[in-house]
Amino acid sequence: PSKDKLQLVTTDMLVEDVHFDTKTASPYQIGWKSIASNISDIASMGGEPTFAFLSVGFPKNTDAEFVDDLYLGMKNIAEKYGVDIVGGDTVSSSKIIINVALLGEVISEKPILRSGAKVDDIICVTGDVGGSSAGLAILQNRLSGNTEKHLTPIPRVLEGQMLAESGYVTAMIDISDGVASEIHHICEQSATSARLYLEKLPLSNNVLSIAKQLNIKPYDFALYGGEDYELLFTCQKDKFDILQKQFKQKCETAITMIGQILDANLEITMEDEYGVITKLEARGYNHFTSD
Repeated sequence: PSKDKLQLVTTDMLVEDVHFDTKTASPYQIGWKSIASNISDIASMGGEPTFAFLSVGFPKNTDAEFVDDLYLGMKNIAEKYGVDIVGGDTVSSSKIIINVALLGEVISEKPILRSGAKVDDIICVTGDVGGSSAGLAILQNRLSGNTEKHLTPIPRVLEGQMLAESGYVTAMIDISDGVASEIHHICEQSATSARLYLEKLPLSNNVLSIAKQLNIKPYDFALYGGEDYELLFTCQKDKFDILQKQFKQKCETAITMIGQILDANLEITMEDEYGVITKLEARGYNHFTSD
């Protein structure tokens, strides 16, 4: 990068039957999502993605058309966000394994970390949450509904840059493991606690419908499901209205206040629609737990 910018680096690995299922996702969708998850990491710091390196392992009997379609998904999302795929490797493996390393850059004064949240800041999210987890539930239970947020997520690059450039955002993270887990990450890094207001979580009609069909709490999709790739951020309370106006003028993505940052001596909690306050568990997707 040029002298006034910082280099950003992220990497992510996807494994067949852990991160994706070839029975419910097409090779194109798998390729798209493998790049999207990395672009989202760059977006969460207010950055611009630039160059990608792809390493993929395929079983020896993998169909050539499958490989072509997977790379097409990668190519199309890379082009959409101005990312050049500049190298990588291909090997034989027992299952499909995809590793993406992505470079990006951000203006030196503008990177947003997870560690800047301050007491009395408010917690906000872009877009709506829980859609990816609901999409997975649709596929697993063979229901009818919208699965786009799960299969072909849209990283919030423009939104991340707008938030960083505003000067009002104190901490930011992308929602890869669920709202509950990401709030805990910001609180741990910022030495604070927080309260989340469940009724303020922006849930789509699709999420509400699937939760009703499965007889589960719709909030659980958002809190513990993950892979929404929306941005969760904290900002100064008196600047939220200004940010909302900027978003309405420059993009179609909504931002919603869902909680507040509190003193570190307090527990991280959530308040339901009846005013009942309970501990917010840091549950989310974890590769190294058995449940």
